[in-house]
Amino acid sequence: MRVDVSLLNSWFTFFNDKYFGGCLPVPTLAVGMSRTRLGSLSWQYRRRLFGRRPCGYTLRISNYYDVDETAFKNVLLHEMIHLHIVSQGLKDTSPHGKIFRKIMASINADGWNVSVTARMAGQPTAPSVRRRRKRIVLAATMGDGRCLLSVVSPAYAAAIDRAVSSSTDVSSHSWYVSSDEYFADFPTVRTPKGRIVTAEAYARAVASMRKLEADSLPYGKRR
Repeated sequence: MRVDVSLLNSWFTFFNDKYFGGCLPVPTLAVGMSRTRLGSLSWQYRRRLFGRRPCGYTLRISNYYDVDETAFKNVLLHEMIHLHIVSQGLKDTSPHGKIFRKIMASINADGWNVSVTARMAGQPTAPSVRRRRKRIVLAATMGDGRCLLSVVSPAYAAAIDRAVSSSTDVSSHSWYVSSDEYFADFPTVRTPKGRIVTAEAYARAVASMRKLEADSLPYGKRR
């Protein structure tokens, strides 16, 4: 089985009403072909008078594995728990801490099998004939603990590296090359900006990519 956005929308609406009281913000729902990230949640921030609030959520489900409907729904519910925690501004003990596990247990008591790993056991779907696009990815951690991923235009990578290196808001950053479809809906930027992701999604992304040294960034000119 494979899912599409229309199907995800219908499932999301049903689960939102049944398990979250209809209170979840409706994210942009998308599908991809990631092998390692079967589900993912990302978001941006909107600044307000007394701080900032998360917004612009994107929830993505991978079609990489040919599994049944229940398996897809378990992964969707996993990401919806993350969405609940982030959108409500809850502080959990870890990416899958006490709050996450309490909600997960409540949902599983209704017959589901949501897990902290969101694993799928199945055969890969037929490979696409389309050649996977390689992307240059900036991975950065901020001084306040946030994690950021960004797909960068090759011609602007060197200039962005200089800007990020001199920024007092960035505690560390590294460059990578990836052909993972997880990044398919990331905009290709020309300025130092990106998408805030969970620490878990950040760690998975970094572990799956090939690292680039800053002085070997392709294209662009370092001045």
